[in-house]
Amino acid sequence: MSVFYYLSKRPVWLFIVTQTLLLLTFVVRDFPLFAFLAFAPMFALIDHPSALKDFALPFLVAMLTAFVLYSFKQTQSSMQSNVLSWIIYFALLAIVFTAFIFIQRWTANRLNKFALILFILGLEYLLLKLMNDQHPVFLADLFKYKTTWTRWNIFTGYTGATLWILLPNLLFYHAFFKNEKINWVMCVVAVLVIMGPLIYSLNSSHTALVKADVLNFYSGSGEYHSRYSEHGELISRTGAWVSLLILIFTLIKAMTKKRASR
Repeated sequence: MSVFYYLSKRPVWLFIVTQTLLLLTFVVRDFPLFAFLAFAPMFALIDHPSALKDFALPFLVAMLTAFVLYSFKQTQSSMQSNVLSWIIYFALLAIVFTAFIFIQRWTANRLNKFALILFILGLEYLLLKLMNDQHPVFLADLFKYKTTWTRWNIFTGYTGATLWILLPNLLFYHAFFKNEKINWVMCVVAVLVIMGPLIYSLNSSHTALVKADVLNFYSGSGEYHSRYSEHGELISRTGAWVSLLILIFTLIKAMTKKRASR
């Protein structure tokens, strides 16, 4: 039995590992490699729904600590808005995780965890549409100091980096936490998912899309990357529509099941 599988059966340790990795991701902003691992224990925590209730408060405290430390590394003029934006984002992310758990119960755990990634992408698209004047934050912001890693985002949209973060995390969850033995095939696939876009970006001559381009485009003001105007936030927009379809299907199925049980 691997040490990761041992941890997967102990929610407290999953929280500690997640908190540590997220803290490192926020603090070591110039090398955000930990972002590709930080959410893998969170996927494992979904397998323990009661743990989300029992340890929500310490997790919230640890996350807010990480956000505050991250924000103190910014300029004083932007510190307060960054802290508030991250608090809002985390609160909504907690709602998404909770909603996913309820949907899993309604579908008897038949919904793949990739749907959770789609929900998060959909959330980010809604934040962009509803809060573009309040400077919303996204997981993709973890790479805003490393734009040489995301020169491909002119094709996927700025939040394409959010998918780039979450997909390896899901693969590492399956590789480390799902079974008693480490799935090395999943590990290799996860590394390829990380390295493929990274290698392309480091060898690309494109200028990476930055957050200001996105906010200007969706607020209809200022200038933005010309190629970006062709696609917009393709990844998160698609995630929003697919999430809506999943929610509708789940609701219909739940109602049908309820009527059948009468």
